[in-house]
Amino acid sequence: MGDATVRGRRSGPGSGSEQLRTLLLTLTYPTRTSYYSDWRDALCNHPRFACDEVNILAVTPTELARRVDDYDAIVALHSCSADTLDYLAPIAGALAERKRSQLLFFIGNEYNSPYFSSAERIAILKAARSDIIATQLLEEAGAFLYAGTGARVVAVPHGLNPSVFKPRPDQARTIDLGLRGYKYPVFLGDDERNRLVNAIGAAARRAGLIFDFSEDKRLDRDDWARFLAGCTGTVSTEAGSWYIAPDDALMGRVAEFLRKERSSLAVSSDSQLRRAARKLPTAVKSILWTIAKRSPVTLDVIADNEVDFHALYDAVFRDTPRAPVYGKAISSRHFEAIGTKTCQIMLKGRYNDILVADEHYIAVDPDRMDCTEALKRLMDPSERSRIAERAYDLVMQSHTYAHRVDFLHELLTSGDLRTA
Repeated sequence: MGDATVRGRRSGPGSGSEQLRTLLLTLTYPTRTSYYSDWRDALCNHPRFACDEVNILAVTPTELARRVDDYDAIVALHSCSADTLDYLAPIAGALAERKRSQLLFFIGNEYNSPYFSSAERIAILKAARSDIIATQLLEEAGAFLYAGTGARVVAVPHGLNPSVFKPRPDQARTIDLGLRGYKYPVFLGDDERNRLVNAIGAAARRAGLIFDFSEDKRLDRDDWARFLAGCTGTVSTEAGSWYIAPDDALMGRVAEFLRKERSSLAVSSDSQLRRAARKLPTAVKSILWTIAKRSPVTLDVIADNEVDFHALYDAVFRDTPRAPVYGKAISSRHFEAIGTKTCQIMLKGRYNDILVADEHYIAVDPDRMDCTEALKRLMDPSERSRIAERAYDLVMQSHTYAHRVDFLHELLTSGDLRTA
């Protein structure tokens, strides 16, 4: 497929007949999302998969259609459906033309957004004749969202890449409490994470702890691993939203409210300018992002996050029932902290029924009244070691990316999986 194909990524023992010939679809442009690379590496380096990688940013439908049946399986990674459908929609027809290969889709960003159509994503997954939808959410939540695709839905949460996220001795941890990321956006209708970060930060100041919080940037994979390994603890919640749906009705109301509340001119997320910016180097995008935050003409996502959360909540979410399923999930960031043996302070939750409160993380109640006690537990060497070690042992035994890819191989070789 010309420049769109990355060859020579077959590895592992055995002949080609012993491996699952796999076409790995990615949407590759400069980004700091660690798990994109972790999934790609895990599949390409697994001895039971022989992968050719295609960047859908560069491939044409005609090129793809010529090759789809050269493979036993086609796996579309999270990036293909996470932030934009501009490059996935044109190739759905080519994917649907396959005669023999099974198509598995990972889904990125499994929440509803005013800048992205969930209904369109589902329509594309159906048009591509997806065989398997791999959701990050609990299986019942994935089944609720993707029932209209005609595919089998399975829960495949993220995991740990232990070759990158690995522990360092406690004496190398110079930060008591560290955090890198972004504030959760107002359109989720839920500010639990933002409130927890604020409450823990305030308690850490009162306790005189060394803390390093930044919620306006992310690090690349290696720098993030180094940062985590230098922290005694970090703060987090489950990813996702209580208000998930297979349609865009709720987000239509959110978008209307946000448009009325904007105090500056804003460039739309689906504009040609925004699409072109995706391809710029990460350093350049960071500079432009900083400029946009200070400019009278900014991006809609920046302008909208300045909207008062409570005003939006009262106008849209207060009288909106939560989804009939549990819409939150464990994230890659939880596994990354566990891999570096960095103890986590987190709101009580299900975490895909993998992590157990006060066994694998220091749990904080939803009212956040026990933040000071949580910090005392974090700074107790015996207690934080107990929790970090139990979490690390659990993940290394069952929840690395190698474990996840073993499961995918079994799934893809178990026979015809289409349900409709």
